[in-house]
Amino acid sequence: MGGLERMNGYGLIVFRVSQLRSVLDSRARTYLVPGYNYLTFDVIGDLAFGSPFGMIKAAKDIAPVAKYQTSAMATYENDKVEVDVEYFPAIKILNDRVIYTVSMGMLPPWLRPFLRKFHRKGDIATANLAGIAIAAVSKRLKAPTDRVDILSKLQAGKDDEGKPMGPQELTAEAIAQIIAGSDTTSM
Repeated sequence: MGGLERMNGYGLIVFRVSQLRSVLDSRARTYLVPGYNYLTFDVIGDLAFGSPFGMIKAAKDIAPVAKYQTSAMATYENDKVEVDVEYFPAIKILNDRVIYTVSMGMLPPWLRPFLRKFHRKGDIATANLAGIAIAAVSKRLKAPTDRVDILSKLQAGKDDEGKPMGPQELTAEAIAQIIAGSDTTSM
């Protein structure tokens, strides 16, 4: 087991901040706010899914999104099948989703179906957020580790009948981790 796998939450954050500092040293100060957003996503990836999204390393708002969500979730238990991904800006996806959910949430329920057609960008953002979660869960389940992360704790959990979480439940929890982590640290 490598050194990074043995790090606890605090050690991972210190490591990611040092990674960010090395990127900041080589870029203009205008990178500072996006850099902290990249730091946030990489720490969320580390703590929730066992590895970063890679935004600090890429110095870019980019995350893998599962192309075919239903078939990707069906491969959670099959480590021989790779999930097809494309890359999208995760921070933009979350921002678009927030605008969409807030605006829809303020409307009376009877009016929402009629106005959804004007919020196509919000529907796409919601689907892409699910795709980010699916890609992260799939990657983590295909690379078992002794490292304890949030996903491993969720996998260990059982329902009232003693059954583990299914693919849809794991995905829903992964979406919650991404939203909670980014919303509580937003600038």
